[in-house]
Amino acid sequence: MSRTHHTDPDPRFPFPHTSSPTRCRTRPELFDLGLGDLSGATKKAAQERLEQARRACSACPVVTACLRWALVNETTENVFASTTPTQRRVLRRRLADRLGPDWVDVLAARDQARRERAKAARHTPLPVPQARIVHLDRELNGPLRPLLRLTAEEQCLNRSRLEAGLKAA
Repeated sequence: MSRTHHTDPDPRFPFPHTSSPTRCRTRPELFDLGLGDLSGATKKAAQERLEQARRACSACPVVTACLRWALVNETTENVFASTTPTQRRVLRRRLADRLGPDWVDVLAARDQARRERAKAARHTPLPVPQARIVHLDRELNGPLRPLLRLTAEEQCLNRSRLEAGLKAA
């Protein structure tokens, strides 16, 4: 979770913070992987540092937010959330395939909608009988899986993929 980047960060995705000290703060050299000579002993040392950084990230309380920040802000060096720059490029391509070329805006819109739903839920609580029913339902069935609403672009992309698959079959 090194803080090195070349462009201004997207203000919709703030850098993750936690009150507890994280390994990237206490040992930043572990997460700074240079792209110099990676042959022989140097390559082995770099791979060992990468594994140490990945182990450190696996126990981090802000690893998910760190990965989102690194993906959105297109960091091109160092280890963030157990991922290398190459792995993050692959993840960005997958996000663009899944959510469209404006995937950052889609994520920001989803985050905003989630915040608005949470805010509305705090201000308009359920009546007591409904709250009891919801509580009993959660006890019996577990929490509900959130429904992912697809944008029009996502629906169009999924339809074209389905049609292409049906034509190939």
